[in-house]
Amino acid sequence: MVTKSYFAASVPDFLARSTEDILGRLATRVGSEHSGNETQQIRAWRIQIDLLKDALRNADSDSWGILLELPLLRLGRRIDTIILVGDVVACVEFKIGATNFTGADVDQAVDYALCLRDFHAASHGKRIVPVLCSDQACKSQLPENIDFIDDVSQCIRTNGEGLSRALLAIEDLSGGDQIDWQSYDASSYSPTPDIVTAARSLYSGHSVREIGRADATAEALERTADRLKAIAEEARRDQKKVVCFVTGEPGSGKTLLGLDLVFSGTAGRVAEEPAALLSGNRPLVFVLQAAIAEDARQREGIKADEAKRRAQQALQTLLGYLKDHADANASPPENVIVFDEAQRAWDADTGLKLLGRAKSEPELFMEIMGRLPWACLVCLVGSGQEINRGEGGLALWGEALAKSEDWTAHISEKALAAREGLLGFFDIASGLDVSLVNDPELHLNSNLRAYRNNLHGGWVAALLDGNIDKAREIADEMEHAPAFVTRDLSEMKAWLQTRRRGDQRVGLLASSGATRLVAEGVPPSPRSDSLETVVHWFLKPAGDFRSSNALETPLSEFVCQGLEIDYAGLCWGNDLIWDGQAWMPRKMRAPNWQLLRKDAEQQYRINTYRVLLTRGRAGTVIYIPVGEESDSTRRPKEFDGIFDVLVSSGCRQLS
Repeated sequence: MVTKSYFAASVPDFLARSTEDILGRLATRVGSEHSGNETQQIRAWRIQIDLLKDALRNADSDSWGILLELPLLRLGRRIDTIILVGDVVACVEFKIGATNFTGADVDQAVDYALCLRDFHAASHGKRIVPVLCSDQACKSQLPENIDFIDDVSQCIRTNGEGLSRALLAIEDLSGGDQIDWQSYDASSYSPTPDIVTAARSLYSGHSVREIGRADATAEALERTADRLKAIAEEARRDQKKVVCFVTGEPGSGKTLLGLDLVFSGTAGRVAEEPAALLSGNRPLVFVLQAAIAEDARQREGIKADEAKRRAQQALQTLLGYLKDHADANASPPENVIVFDEAQRAWDADTGLKLLGRAKSEPELFMEIMGRLPWACLVCLVGSGQEINRGEGGLALWGEALAKSEDWTAHISEKALAAREGLLGFFDIASGLDVSLVNDPELHLNSNLRAYRNNLHGGWVAALLDGNIDKAREIADEMEHAPAFVTRDLSEMKAWLQTRRRGDQRVGLLASSGATRLVAEGVPPSPRSDSLETVVHWFLKPAGDFRSSNALETPLSEFVCQGLEIDYAGLCWGNDLIWDGQAWMPRKMRAPNWQLLRKDAEQQYRINTYRVLLTRGRAGTVIYIPVGEESDSTRRPKEFDGIFDVLVSSGCRQLS
């Protein structure tokens, strides 16, 4: 029987087979899927199999199942051993020849367990115990109690001799029906990479299909990716100019698609012609540039300067691109351009201030790319994320298209009919001569970022629309609470620290307008031009005080938009309070708060919290201060109102 794992069987079958038989099966699979010298791997497998046999003979394991070398495609690795102990999953990582337990090895074992919990269908809802077996370590480190956080326990550290005792301790945890090993092995594994991991993988030559999920969400994403490549190829073949609007809620995979189009080999680059992803979000660009440059340097052995140059060629800032091609004779080298967060395009007044030309960003782009014989401009659009003055939304794209005779727009009918910032211009300009093609596959309905709560985007929208009853209804349908809330900053940090395991990243967030959080012990965010600080925040590992994991510095909406972490701690300020009926956006006019009166300014503040509430991939905890009665800028009643409405909307109290 063909299995996903290199070897899978019941434990009695495993014990009955000879070590040579099992080795042969493992060697055959690794030889068919990988090239290279596997001699060292086979030696390690031999020791590993003998250790497992000795340990399992000492356990009441007649009903258990065992899987060897279960592939985790997202990580490009395989889990050494899975042992199904009743209704508990033991995830065992072997370090053959190791004499100690390193922090990196522990993180690896825990990360495998977390990947199973989050992305492996048969592991869903099961308790998972990561085990690190350094076979030559002096002694095992078995905990007195095995405690679980979100279904994954702390890592058990054992040497070869203590593996049997570790399995007996896990057996004591089992209290339900035995997991069927055949169903477990056949179960789907549907990983959702974070944007930094995705950028690294795509830049190294993988496609969105290879790094993505294996479910309906992935199929929809792949269809959109294929459609974008087909449109780009048609534009090249027919020598025409097209603009594609890819729409979807925050976290639906739009940036992933853009990276795929730019990075993924000949298909993505359209017959090896250059392509680039542009973003006005400088922190996003610099974080991704740093991540892929370091990855390329290590993987290809090239110098750091060359790796950085390549990264900067593929990922560029919008303003830099426009300045480079301001001259009417400066034709760009790229026929395919991806414009990230196109809903944030700035208007003609901003164009005059930044470039000395009273044209909107869409007009300038169409003018520059219009110098080429053919062009494909892909606009990635997220609704409700305009957070800055001068951002005219997608109406500007409609106006630019109406002025141009050369461009054809591809957009889904669903996005075309939307009213909340999505191409609103087209809704009122039906009489204008704009060439439109209805492309249903250019709208993404799923949420890849909140992979443990796929209804999260809808909950955020209902909450910020002030529809608290609807938000509660959505929350009641969720398997996990949409967010946790607490009035204690130290409690929030402790909750986050317990979830900083394996490669998972935690961090603090706060609105740029929440200026009085400093009185609660929350420092201000670094500015969006403090790029090195932001790169360190997203990329430095735990233990480095510059890392997000240190929980020392929050990021604002301007710095974190487009990026993501696993668990977010949102410090909610009183720049957005609840009056009992609706949200009241405010700004600080020292020494007092002032209500925002203009519709656009109100929407920017609400969109700020939309961005902040959608940064956490696995979960979010919200800190609402208690306030201080003697301080008119930190009234407890206002914070109480925020806390009460969040609880009413379905958030769960930490305590």
